[in-house]
Formats: sequence, structure tokens, C-alpha cells
Amino acid sequence: MKFLLTLAVWVVTAGIVLFFFAYRGAEKGGEYVRTIAKEREITVEITPTFSTAKDPFALDVGEKTKGFTVILDGKKVFEADEGVTKGIPLVLNALHISGGKHEVAVNAVPPAEGGANAVRIKVLEGGLVIAEDTKWFEDGQDISAALMFDTGKEQ
Repeated sequence: MKFLLTLAVWVVTAGIVLFFFAYRGAEKGGEYVRTIAKEREITVEITPTFSTAKDPFALDVGEKTKGFTVILDGKKVFEADEGVTKGIPLVLNALHISGGKHEVAVNAVPPAEGGANAVRIKVLEGGLVIAEDTKWFEDGQDISAALMFDTGKEQ
């Protein structure tokens, strides 16, 4: 008899929990709304306090590494060994992204001499600054800076 009572309590408890979850999901309705991501155009400005240089200690194993790389959401958007000059902004125009969270990363090899280095990353949309930050690095340290930004909900 105790076994049947225990079984009945478990069945009632499980039924109440299942009913609760079924009812809670029914409040929101069952319709599916598909959102289409609106593509946005941004500009990224990167101002280093150093000029680019090749890594003197890099191994030549067939993989070509560049002295200055800009990555947007995991895709390389700019690479160069030379041409990035101290104090002059590198402007990357017409980069297309969808709404939501994104990341701009900068990897660089500054010259061995010259003291501490910094890189300023600025993200603009329609001429307005939506994110900016300056990352500082000690002398002799490779630059690896990232800036996360949010362009709002997808539309």
C-alpha cells in the first residue's frame, strides 16, 4: 500500500510540473517571427604610437605573418608589413557588419626599441563614434588589442 501511495504522489507531482511548463509556454503563443539582419557600414580608425616592423625573431616556416593585422569578427580585414606610421590613423572604410555584438582585434609587432607602445581603436557608424579605447603595452611586448562593441539589436 505504501508503494502505491508513493507512486501516486510521484505521478501527481510530475503531472503538475509538466502542466506548469506546458501552460507557461502557451502564454507567449507559438508563432515564429523571423528577423532579417540589417547590414550596417562602419569605419574603423586605428592610431598606433609606433611604426610597423617585421618580427626579427619570426621563424620562416612557410606561414607568412604580417607586422600589422586588423581582424573584425574573426576575419582579417587588413594586413601589412610596412606602411603603418606612428601617430597617423589607419582608416578602414566601408566594413559591413550586421547588428549585434562585434569585436575588432589588432595584432602588431612594434620595433624592439622605443619604450611603451599604445594603439587607439575607434569604431564609427555614420560618422558617429560608437566605441573607442586605447590599449597600452610595455616595451618589447607584441601588440594584441581587442575592442568589443555593440551596434544594437538586429532589425
